[in-house]
Amino acid sequence: MRASETNKSNARLKELMSLYFAQNIHDGDKQELWDYINDPMFSQEVKRLIPDATDEPLPHYTLGEEKQHQILTYILREQEEIEVDNEIKTLPGRLKRIGWRKLSIAASIVAVLSIAGLALINIKSSGESNQPTVVQEIPAGTNGATLRLADGRIINLEEAGNGEIAQEAGIKIEKGSDGELIYRMDTKTSATDQINVLTTARGQMYSIVLPDGSKVWMNSDSELEYMANLVTEGKRVVKLRGEAYFEISKDKSHPFIVNTKGQDVEVLGTQFNVNAYENEPFISTTLLEGSISLRTATEQRLLSPGQQALNKQGQLQVRQANIENITDWKEGDFAFKNVDFKTALRKIERWYNVEMIYDKSLPKDLQAGGWISRKKNLSSVLEFIESAKMVRFKADGNKIYVMPY
Repeated sequence: MRASETNKSNARLKELMSLYFAQNIHDGDKQELWDYINDPMFSQEVKRLIPDATDEPLPHYTLGEEKQHQILTYILREQEEIEVDNEIKTLPGRLKRIGWRKLSIAASIVAVLSIAGLALINIKSSGESNQPTVVQEIPAGTNGATLRLADGRIINLEEAGNGEIAQEAGIKIEKGSDGELIYRMDTKTSATDQINVLTTARGQMYSIVLPDGSKVWMNSDSELEYMANLVTEGKRVVKLRGEAYFEISKDKSHPFIVNTKGQDVEVLGTQFNVNAYENEPFISTTLLEGSISLRTATEQRLLSPGQQALNKQGQLQVRQANIENITDWKEGDFAFKNVDFKTALRKIERWYNVEMIYDKSLPKDLQAGGWISRKKNLSSVLEFIESAKMVRFKADGNKIYVMPY
């Protein structure tokens, strides 16, 4: 960009920021301001202009998490009002889309405000409360599971202490210092009929290291069944209900099989995610690294990294996957990019152990977008969704009623 063009752009940016902090900016100008802030070329200029735009001496310190959340909510509410209004006016045939977070823009704004020390920002109230009506605070899920051994014993892993918790005919079962379940071969021989079942309830997740060194992360409301020594007839076999992320150790002589209702996934060594919840419309299998063979009663397909197979009643459809949407739960987040609204809320249902009840007047074509941490309490998540002014929530115990805004 030429110097004259840069100076002109900087002058326009200064004008827009002055209007914004004076709370005298129109919707079209707001969108132009978001575009400037989201452009790395203008990041330094934005930081430089903030003190001038506010006409206040500002201390230099980092914003706390709650203040960042407050600013994010305010910014996103304003931006969504502009975008939704424009979409309704110009694209009447398109889907209504709920942007829970426009990350690239909002995160840039908060980063700039934080660096500048703008903790004294005066956010003007709209005069109406968007707080979700939650009767009782529902915390985020926790790390926990139950293990059922071959002899029928059931161990609550959330309550169990670290160290060895059981033995299964040549296999030591331990709980590691970071809470994960670890299987170790204690002898060269082990029984082949010792079935173990690891189960996570709603609001729980857990990880396990299998005897071959493979690691499995289990999402909420899931179940993994396997032999204590893992090997059955020369193959490493597990049965999955629910959702799990797999990092499989390479062993060409012992293929690894993930069996779910309606399909088998066969691998040698790779990373992939399987979502096989019974209340989802299809089983989704997503490959991140390596290769896998997916087999149903009528089809067999090979997947390449980045591909996702959707299995609906034995029929496979392969497409490119949005990996962030798939592995979000493992990283401690809810990520939604062009995700069906009810699919998104089912993730929330499982993690907070609640039931969503939908008003019949809700549009059927709602979609979700953006992300938010799974570590937040439910009320914070619902408040953030409500800030888009597309839906609102009312809670009665563990029942959450979803209504038009």
